[in-house]
Amino acid sequence: MIKPITTATPIKLNQRMANSLEKFSEQGGEKIANYINAAGKFAIAPLMILYNPFTKEPKENKKWAAVKQPVEAVVTIAAQIMSLNLLYKGIDKLAEKGKLNFKLVQDAEKSGKIPEAILKANSGDKVKALKTLQKTCLDIFKDRTGTILTIALYVPILAVSNRIFPVIADLLTKDNDDE
Repeated sequence: MIKPITTATPIKLNQRMANSLEKFSEQGGEKIANYINAAGKFAIAPLMILYNPFTKEPKENKKWAAVKQPVEAVVTIAAQIMSLNLLYKGIDKLAEKGKLNFKLVQDAEKSGKIPEAILKANSGDKVKALKTLQKTCLDIFKDRTGTILTIALYVPILAVSNRIFPVIADLLTKDNDDE
């Protein structure tokens, strides 16, 4: 007997998707940008290179160029994830020790003027609102320093990728005619 689809099934699926997207978005702006960029380089760029109707490049050249994109994506995302995680852990440790102070939070503590949206979100509890403001400032700081780190790592990551790529490309594009 086939079980009929109920309205609960799509709602559960939609809720799971919403929860997944929410968890993904909590990763921070720079991490999300890195994931999307890597996914595009890994999946879309090789297809666009291989099946580009507007180029007269030989098939071997297309294969060689298409292989570079996924290799670069894997090297880039691995290096960026590791470096961003180290950076964020370091920033969190500094914040825990009280070595990161944000002017907005300090001014709010002194004057008692906390942004209204944060105060409302914390049901008027000023202590919780200040903690939320501190976390918001910390998250913004981490995202901005993450962007700077990502930019700073661009050339070294590209250098590593350019070293690894020819070896992998040779293996993947090698013709089996030699056998």
